[in-house]
Amino acid sequence: MKDAYTNAFYGIVRDTQDTHGYELPDHLEAYIVMLLAHHVEHPDFLPDTSFAEKYLTIDSRKDAKSLGDTCLFVSGVFPNMGKRKGLNRSYYTNIGIGSYSSMYGNLFEELATHFIFLSDFIEVTIHSSKPKSYNLFH
Repeated sequence: MKDAYTNAFYGIVRDTQDTHGYELPDHLEAYIVMLLAHHVEHPDFLPDTSFAEKYLTIDSRKDAKSLGDTCLFVSGVFPNMGKRKGLNRSYYTNIGIGSYSSMYGNLFEELATHFIFLSDFIEVTIHSSKPKSYNLFH
């Protein structure tokens, strides 16, 4: 089933790039597609503790990547998620950037550096004016 989600998101991401004039490098485009497809199949993505507690207790690359990915997903797909608790989008953005920055490698450096742009891109992609059948998270 993941192949179906991956193929659907590739189409949606490319359509967003064409429609809005964005250009993502192939590796970041693929990362965003995989991130979105992954979360369709794993809807229980929130940390057991708060995002801040999770960030302060990161003890592996896997934990850092997972938290960075979750923050990127939340800030792009659910940008108002923490509003009722007094949290804004920058809360998730800062934790996501910090998580990716704690990892080595060009990919994670790029994810940290371009986190806000990628989050905005995801938001535009998910909340586009396409028919509801195109919006997989609604």
